[in-house]
Amino acid sequence: MRRHVPSRSTKIKFMLVGLIISLLSSLSHAQTSPSATINNKPISIDADNQQIDLKNNTITFTGNVVIIQDNLEVKAHTVVITDMNSKENQIITANGSPVYFKQMNAQSPKQTIIGHANQLIYQVKENSVTLIGDAELLQQDNHIVSNKIIYDVNQQKILAQANKGSRVKTTIIPNQVQEIKR
Repeated sequence: MRRHVPSRSTKIKFMLVGLIISLLSSLSHAQTSPSATINNKPISIDADNQQIDLKNNTITFTGNVVIIQDNLEVKAHTVVITDMNSKENQIITANGSPVYFKQMNAQSPKQTIIGHANQLIYQVKENSVTLIGDAELLQQDNHIVSNKIIYDVNQQKILAQANKGSRVKTTIIPNQVQEIKR
């Protein structure tokens, strides 16, 4: 009986398939593991392309990126997630023209906050969103326009900062603010 010896290209194909299977299984584990999720809720990411850099522990998504995690939604052109295995150091940076952000409150739809900017940085440990460049946050008819807006999701606090020579612009509808507080 003659033994079949696979060619070099066949061996490389088997190695690549094994590597892909290994990556997929580790990613599926990461998506269900508490250390790779924001606030122990799974993250769903949809994009045209994805690149994994195992050496630097980053994942880059490009082209029509949509991220959904619990009541948080982000739409961007490019998203880079650093330190996938560390909830303490994980940062999600989104770039676009613009990047869209939406944080819904299921119990009170009037508390839904919508925002956009040229760049969005989500710091997982602090659970804060920073909007940079032509930043705007809206809640009902109330809105803030500034160069930089920092939104603390847990505390529901907003800090707006203008560039030198510009100012923060805010519109407040008093009776809507009273409704939002209820």
